[in-house]
Amino acid sequence: MADPPSQVQPYAFDLGHLLLSDPNPLTTAPSTASPADKEALLAARAQLCAQALINQLLTACAIQRSPEGDLHIKLPDPTTQLPREKPVPKEKEKTKWDKFAEKKGIKAKRKDGKLAFDEASGEWKAKYGYKGKASAGAAAGGVGEDWLVEVDEKAEKAEREGADEGKKAKKQKKGR
Repeated sequence: MADPPSQVQPYAFDLGHLLLSDPNPLTTAPSTASPADKEALLAARAQLCAQALINQLLTACAIQRSPEGDLHIKLPDPTTQLPREKPVPKEKEKTKWDKFAEKKGIKAKRKDGKLAFDEASGEWKAKYGYKGKASAGAAAGGVGEDWLVEVDEKAEKAEREGADEGKKAKKQKKGR
């Protein structure tokens, strides 16, 4: 295959997007060229463009070495504005409540956080639930302040007798 013709117009580079624009037209006669020739021409043009982009990167951009020994090229800011896939969203119209709240100066309530600072351990812990500050108490094992509770014997005895009276009343109803 012959060398591709030299370019008439220079390439346009946008190194921030790693973009090269080639404004030069492809020079082939559509009726005489076979599909294989067209593919070869496109491959040669793509190779030239890729080489030009790499040469521009290596000459125009700063090359840095990382502490691990890798080479990095610092790309400049992009110059080409890329289009959005979707249009910019319109600002939502305020609801009746939003208008009323703005007029009256009502502000949204902030949620009370789920974490509380535990000064004993110096860490943030959940207020409630698993390993929570309220349930954990003073010790790290989850044992609270009142690990020993005295039982009032009189109250226990009265509760047992009350349960017995309930059983007696139930038996009487069955016997009727």
